[in-house]
Amino acid sequence: MSETTRVTHLFDCADVGSALVAEGRRQKQPWRQVQGPWTRGGTKQAYYRFLAELALSYPRSELWHVHMGGRARWARGRFSRPYVLTLHGTDIKENYWQDEHRDALKLDVDLARHVFFTTPELREKAQLARPDAEYMPQAMNLEMLPTWNPSARPRVFFPSRWDAQKGGDGLLEAAADVVSAVGSEAEVVGIDWGNRAQEAAELGVKLLPKMDAKHYVAELAQAHVAVGQTAGILSVSELQAMSIGVPLIFSDPVDGYPRGDEMGAIVVPRHQAGAAVVEALGDPQTTSERVGGPAYVRRHHDPAGMISRLRTVYARVLEDSSAGAAE
Repeated sequence: MSETTRVTHLFDCADVGSALVAEGRRQKQPWRQVQGPWTRGGTKQAYYRFLAELALSYPRSELWHVHMGGRARWARGRFSRPYVLTLHGTDIKENYWQDEHRDALKLDVDLARHVFFTTPELREKAQLARPDAEYMPQAMNLEMLPTWNPSARPRVFFPSRWDAQKGGDGLLEAAADVVSAVGSEAEVVGIDWGNRAQEAAELGVKLLPKMDAKHYVAELAQAHVAVGQTAGILSVSELQAMSIGVPLIFSDPVDGYPRGDEMGAIVVPRHQAGAAVVEALGDPQTTSERVGGPAYVRRHHDPAGMISRLRTVYARVLEDSSAGAAE
């Protein structure tokens, strides 16, 4: 395997790309990242800056690593390089199968030299689209997370947005159960984000305004207990709570996660979320120590353990590309 491969990660999703690039550079890999113009306001100036960064990165890159299906056209055409694609969720769960997006998504997936997906429930659809697609858990930027600092008043935090992707009806049912169970003994909060946020507010959830990542994790660190989405997966918001040490109530996980004591969260059916919250609020510190969320995230989501695997994939892709060009 080559000592280094000059790779540029195109775009980001839930900070996975930036976490991998930062860790790769710590491990002496000459990796870089180009963010999309939407991260800088989506203006014409932002678009031109994006094109300039892409053009500058092109001669310095042997390989692109594209984050999110639907964006790989930038890895082809005038800036063509072999590319690896990571599917992050909506791209393969929904967009790939919709007529208006199908052609673009299929082209991205078919022409990728390697495909990853980031959560277990994506396996079936990802491997229908690309049988050799592989699971690689989301890389987490653990250094950005604050110390757990529970507020004076007991606080229950719903970290995910309020929409169908995060459980829809099931998430609202869990919220209603939690609000009823804790009564006036705790503050139940979430983020004003998602097309069903107002329904959560009507149930008694206090909605905080959307905020940047730094302020969001600071708010999350004040929680005594967190209640995850009911779609059965751990997204970055849930993993951040676990990493900080906030005990996480995790309802009905999909196949592919560890079971029992290896889970790092309190696994219950969604209709038992309220009772699980009340029990955890009795002694959050002891509950956190017993559940072991931070250790779980370090085992499965620390980018430090992913760089060697990525380097192997990158080296193989370049070797295959060189062999194909020579034929």
